[in-house]
Amino acid sequence: MSCYIPRVYIPGSNTFAQKVSDNFRPEWSFIKMSFFQNSTDQYPSWLFPEDLTFELEPITIFYGGNGSGKSTLLNLIAKKLDIRHRSHFNKSKYFDLFAHFCEISMHSDFDEVEKRCDIITSDDVFQHCFKLRQTNLDISARQTEAINTKVGMLRGTHSIKPLQGMEDLERFEKDLNLRENLKKSKGFSGYLEKFVGHTLCPASNGETALKYFTSALDSAGVYLLDEPENSMSPAFQMKLIDFLENSVRFFGMQFIIATHSPLVLGMKYAKIYNLDEERAPERKWAELENIRILHDYFSAREAEFQNN
Repeated sequence: MSCYIPRVYIPGSNTFAQKVSDNFRPEWSFIKMSFFQNSTDQYPSWLFPEDLTFELEPITIFYGGNGSGKSTLLNLIAKKLDIRHRSHFNKSKYFDLFAHFCEISMHSDFDEVEKRCDIITSDDVFQHCFKLRQTNLDISARQTEAINTKVGMLRGTHSIKPLQGMEDLERFEKDLNLRENLKKSKGFSGYLEKFVGHTLCPASNGETALKYFTSALDSAGVYLLDEPENSMSPAFQMKLIDFLENSVRFFGMQFIIATHSPLVLGMKYAKIYNLDEERAPERKWAELENIRILHDYFSAREAEFQNN
């Protein structure tokens, strides 16, 4: 199993302020303005009151509640690795400056995979699902238009609306091309396939999300996954987990994951850091608060499982 990035260092808020002072540059002058000095939203420095050093494994998970900083850690690592996000993410005037003083160590193996790295967030997955849905709607609309035109031609009721002016040229050319292509097509289904396209096979958000991950994670390297389980049922989460575990074992991938999913947290070989605790210590799966809550909940209803 590969560990291309063995260590990540995040400066605490006081260390960050000291480093800025010791290495001051003119382009950082905003930090000395009273507006910024008195701001309570000095994101992300206020998330990390103490210096943090994370020793990473092929699978490392940052666990914590909302606002604990787990997604911010992935974004800071992405910044240091010069990864471009697909979707917008929370930033501030301080973000790039804070990232400047974060540190990442890299194993020599990282050069061998040409520093292949990527970040995939839950927003990316949702946008992909919405895009597929919109694509199907657009194709369905074009299919309906073509079918109505073909029926009108067969019945002799279809005619192209006359050109009203140069601003109407695009519409007129589209109608004319549709009519000519329909005339030339030997089979209507063949026309739909060639000029309109078929709608994509409908799938649930969970199934679409799983396919997205299995296609995006396509080679050895470092992958940052921000709550990858979103929109997935437990059954699909288990399939995702199996895929990630096998990718680590057999295909030279390293995963750094932010999640509070009990299933994803239970992955084999995973090292877990609990950001809900001071100094974000390493913890075992069964020591995490969310896991204990679920354990107690299911234990209290054990009899219901025995009766079924």
